[in-house]
Amino acid sequence: MAEVTLNWASAEVEDGKLTVDLDGEIPEGWRDSFETTVRLLGHGDWGKVRVKKQAVRVSEVVPGSEEKLRHHLESVVAQANADHREPESGGVEENGALESSEPSGPDGPDAEMAERFRSFAEPEHQSS
Repeated sequence: MAEVTLNWASAEVEDGKLTVDLDGEIPEGWRDSFETTVRLLGHGDWGKVRVKKQAVRVSEVVPGSEEKLRHHLESVVAQANADHREPESGGVEENGALESSEPSGPDGPDAEMAERFRSFAEPEHQSS
């Protein structure tokens, strides 16, 4: 029943590359649907969008594109979920979240963008 979602609280930007963990079990074929939707929607003010392991990675993220990119990624995930609605398997949920690490520099555009992306997190994913 649980669909794949973007965990915005996990958002990291390093050297202009965004990584956002995916929550939920990714069903077979979901990545293909995700990649097809990305190709159909095209690119905005950013580079390639890919699913790698249990995370979405976006290259060439630029300051000011956070809201548009969020909407784009949420739309792609929603479409991939719609293509792969399956009955609950009853299996144990796998936590494939990447361990968070502090950005290499405390300030700068990468840290600012990462903070904006994290602000999209729903309350249950935000840490106090």
